[in-house]
Amino acid sequence: MADNSDHGDVVLRFLSSIGRPAEAQQYLDLFRSEHPERFAIVHVADAVVRHAADALAVELRYLVELGLEPVLAFGAIEPRSAGRSAERLAQALGPVASRRCPADASEVTAACRDNAIPLVTFEREDGGADARFDAIADLAGALGTRRIVFVTRRSGLVPPGGRAISIIDLTTERDGWLTAGALPSEPQKLLRQIARVIDRVPHRMTVSVTSPLDLLRELFTVKGAGTLIRKGSLITRHLGWDGVDKPRLLGLVEESFGRALIPGYDQRPVLAVYVADEYRGAAIVSPAPLAPYLSKFAVGTVSRGEGVGRDLWRAMEAQFPRLFWRSRADNPITSWYRENCDGMVRFHLGGDAWWVLWRGLAPLEIPLAIEHCQALPPDFG
Repeated sequence: MADNSDHGDVVLRFLSSIGRPAEAQQYLDLFRSEHPERFAIVHVADAVVRHAADALAVELRYLVELGLEPVLAFGAIEPRSAGRSAERLAQALGPVASRRCPADASEVTAACRDNAIPLVTFEREDGGADARFDAIADLAGALGTRRIVFVTRRSGLVPPGGRAISIIDLTTERDGWLTAGALPSEPQKLLRQIARVIDRVPHRMTVSVTSPLDLLRELFTVKGAGTLIRKGSLITRHLGWDGVDKPRLLGLVEESFGRALIPGYDQRPVLAVYVADEYRGAAIVSPAPLAPYLSKFAVGTVSRGEGVGRDLWRAMEAQFPRLFWRSRADNPITSWYRENCDGMVRFHLGGDAWWVLWRGLAPLEIPLAIEHCQALPPDFG
């Protein structure tokens, strides 16, 4: 474990390697704010240990230098090699402290709080894979784990003849992806077990499938690198401010943007307010002469990377196929907006660079959209 004097340089090098330092720093701050044992369970496939143990060890050592200790799990798929895989990866970790632990929350917690990586093996063969994945789910439930990552040789689940799936929503897409033939045999078996784990864990949790070289990008960026599997959010639509918990909504927006809204923002007219369950995210759509205007799109810090934004967006675009909005050029979400808009134009306002983005507008309407965005009063103090 690096001492505190080394942490600053380590963090800076790591954030630069990700490509979006502010985004990665946000995740790092979030992970560090929680109890260490809740950070993540990382299940390592036997093939990864055989062929890429050193590459994975480099990624894991980086996490330790950042002050994070994932729980390493082995054997859910191949129980007979679990112990051997755990020992081999422990050797590859070298100077990093690691500790073999049973699947017991108190012992895993003690290891994490001693700055050691817990190594947990699931070698039980009676009951088959169902029993082993159930044991992983029970450990995650007892620890309060927010994310499980299955590290396999390929990044993500790949359908026949296609590219890796970005997100699988078990609320709306379960039947389609769990149907025989939707995925090759082994990835489909893994997906079925992941769905079983998510169903069994009592709290909200996401599961990812990625490769050893993409582990850090999966953990520290909104877009990730692999396949994210989760249950979708319940989205509630309000046709005005009535029924909205204003303090929670405004608090969410201010947390998301890191700035205080101006007094009276919640007195402005709105067409619709979309709220994800437990106010984990929200979208506020306002009236405008040209087309509906997306005033605010916010996802809570702890919910970023979980697909909440996608759930909000789908609900919103179903009602508003014509929409425009603006975003500061340095806003990290702009890259995500780029994937969900029909077009965008850069402009400057008060010395700051902005983008105007839109969906469903005709070419002749774009100058009007820019004029409207330039004339809008500030939202933040």
